Amino acid sequence: MKRRDFIKNSTILAASVYMPIAKSAIHDQRATSLTGEEIILNKEDILDFMYGFQGSVISEGHYDYDKARLVWNGVWDRKPALIVYCDSVQDIQKAINFSRDQNLLTAVRSGGHSISGKSTCDGGIIIDLSRMRKTNIDLQRKLVTVDAGCTLYDLDSKTLPHGYVVPAGVVSHTGVAGLTLGGGIGSLMRMYGLTVDNLVSVDIVTADGILRKASLHENPDLFWGIRGGGGNFGIVTSFTYNLRPLPNGEIIVGVNLYDMKHAKDIWDFYYDYSEDMPNNIMLNAGMWNDNKTGKGHFFLGTLFVGEENKASKALEKITSFGKPTTDEVYKKRFIDHQQVADKRNAHHRNYYIKGRQIDEYKPKLTEELMDRWSYQEGRFDTMRVVRFGGAISEVAESGTPWVGRNAKWDIEVGGHWTNDAKTEEYTKWGRDYWKALSPHCAKRIYINELMDEDQKFVATSYGQNYGRLVKIKNKYDPQNLFSLNGNIKPTV
Repeated sequence: MKRRDFIKNSTILAASVYMPIAKSAIHDQRATSLTGEEIILNKEDILDFMYGFQGSVISEGHYDYDKARLVWNGVWDRKPALIVYCDSVQDIQKAINFSRDQNLLTAVRSGGHSISGKSTCDGGIIIDLSRMRKTNIDLQRKLVTVDAGCTLYDLDSKTLPHGYVVPAGVVSHTGVAGLTLGGGIGSLMRMYGLTVDNLVSVDIVTADGILRKASLHENPDLFWGIRGGGGNFGIVTSFTYNLRPLPNGEIIVGVNLYDMKHAKDIWDFYYDYSEDMPNNIMLNAGMWNDNKTGKGHFFLGTLFVGEENKASKALEKITSFGKPTTDEVYKKRFIDHQQVADKRNAHHRNYYIKGRQIDEYKPKLTEELMDRWSYQEGRFDTMRVVRFGGAISEVAESGTPWVGRNAKWDIEVGGHWTNDAKTEEYTKWGRDYWKALSPHCAKRIYINELMDEDQKFVATSYGQNYGRLVKIKNKYDPQNLFSLNGNIKPTV
């Protein structure tokens, strides 16, 4: 052995004596390549990667492996070869370089909220960002910068006490990274636009391991691509957003609950009224089945941003409609409102949920929806429709990759359960449900609502923007290292 190699290997082995159990337990690993073939990760290569890595590396056999491999949607019970927890940008660069050099199937996990399970994999590597959760707020410039491991709660808890907000999501334990890269819909989107419409810049490590800044002025092609193109072009390490005013961090909310026998009339009212309403009003409609009683509920949920003394008049047509069993309008802290849906979207349950955009309302959609809506013991069925428009439609269709700027609504339907033995049955239920609904929706999806659609559908969904996305993919990730997403396939 050459003296130089002897010294290098001796240093690595000596260091491993002081490494945590996760490192000392490393051995040759069967793994999966980017193209699906079985490969072997040599122990020496893994140890070489770990030397100088500031975070943690976990493989099967480690006491924490089964907990570490869990993601939000329990349907995706995957077993990666390696899980690496990054503590720094340098860790991310090191993980990307290792994955690329080993031709290793690569998943990236922030909040792990991917409905379609793209933040995990069998036999590959999970690059986990959840430990990187620093935030920095600049009130003078009205900007906030967050690390890629932050959740919506991390973001909201820093901005709302100052009377500012970044429009983002509706479940507080969602990761900001995946939400933003997919576009980012939420409760304030009609007033302030999508999350990506409020994005100023990112720091991103591309597939070549280089850290880049992307904004309107630096790498503008890359900045265009990440605003709705998902995680196709690299791993974003931090996001900087414009802050939007939300005085006292408060909103006005209204909740109407109805007996399900009125569902058809309420749907007709919802689509008619919501088509033309002020931008500072958000109106959601939906249904769920109570798992304890089996009883179904229909709700109209309103959100108003503005002066409190004007709320009642602004929401009068909504709150006075029909004969609700519950009718409330009240002031609420937005940070509390953002946590209302957390329990109904709990971690590690088995989910089958997907969505579509709606350009024009077709009554047949409601017929198909209601014909199949029923109570099933052990499965929590839920659905909702939200109104787009407002500030969303003020951006051109080609302004960002996010398509559907002129869509009117977004519908999401699905269910979740805990009995693993029921997964095949309930997945078929979900697919059959959507087979009936899809003909009455747009052939287009908010990319974060992907469930089991194929790559062809992704290309169709991006429409006129897909060709431009491919060019950016060819430039920054020609190997398709970042393939576990709504994938943009490179052509080089």
